[in-house]
Amino acid sequence: MAHGISRRDALKMSMAAAGFGMLQMVRPARAAQKSGTLVRAGIVTDMHYTTKDDSDTRRYSAAMKKMRAFADAMAAVKPAFVVELGDFVDTLSPGTDPLKNLAGIEKTFTSISCPHYHVLGNHDFDNLRRDEFLGNISNTGIPQGQTWYSWDAGNIHFVVLDADYTPGEFRPYDMNTPEDTFWDWTDTVIPPQELEWLRADLKGTDLPTILFSHQTLDRVDDQDHNIKNASVVRGILEESGRVLAVISGHDHQGGYSNIKGIHYVVLNGNVGVSDYRAWSVTSSAGGLDEHRDNQFAVLEVSRDDSGTYTLKLDGYGRQPSYVLERSLEA
Repeated sequence: MAHGISRRDALKMSMAAAGFGMLQMVRPARAAQKSGTLVRAGIVTDMHYTTKDDSDTRRYSAAMKKMRAFADAMAAVKPAFVVELGDFVDTLSPGTDPLKNLAGIEKTFTSISCPHYHVLGNHDFDNLRRDEFLGNISNTGIPQGQTWYSWDAGNIHFVVLDADYTPGEFRPYDMNTPEDTFWDWTDTVIPPQELEWLRADLKGTDLPTILFSHQTLDRVDDQDHNIKNASVVRGILEESGRVLAVISGHDHQGGYSNIKGIHYVVLNGNVGVSDYRAWSVTSSAGGLDEHRDNQFAVLEVSRDDSGTYTLKLDGYGRQPSYVLERSLEA
């Protein structure tokens, strides 16, 4: 079935007050699916959980508390699934036990009572072998160790990409060692076998599709945060005619683009800090806990009678909120 882009493809960006104000842990309006809602999902990125010291731009020490707050928020939202978009851990600090860090944050993430999914980030392999990381996380219904995959929820098709490969050799990121330091965070590419899988996966569904990636896909190929063959990937997405949006992390400043009708949203990194914003939550750890800049989002996808899909991204902390529209024509 061939599909094109209608003239009704549009962006409605709403920097809603909810995206910048106090986080309220009980949001009754979120608890029930409104008319036309197909699916709701919780999304967080760039937790960077580690024991190393905080910096001026990153508050590593708050990562576990922030993950607990995310879990508490999702208990009120009741999403169909949650996904983290990479850099789950950050293991560069001498003396850090990366497996202990990974086990701790994975336990909290998977305690959320819904399916859960991971996207691989570059920092996930700082001091961990690929098999160690993949052996200590799980993705609901996905075979252990599979790093690009897809699933359906609410009549929407979701795809996870893995761009942790080096250009040229297409060597998968693994733990760098003094004897073999073979990748840098700016070296990122989707390998040929994954491109072929993506083409086949998109051809195999008639559902509207949303993709998740760690590195960005909406910039020029040689930009530091961008996948180096992003233009090739975008061509596959555009050819399918089924893609509503791509949601990424990696660039902690976030951002938005619309390229040929497809929405590209980059979420703010959760580890980031600012000097002007704070909010409080009652956490599962007990008591009133104050966190600065706990960025995450709730994605709600709906469809109206005309066939227009609306993606409402409700931001928490410093994460901006967006309302995005896209129509797919048969």
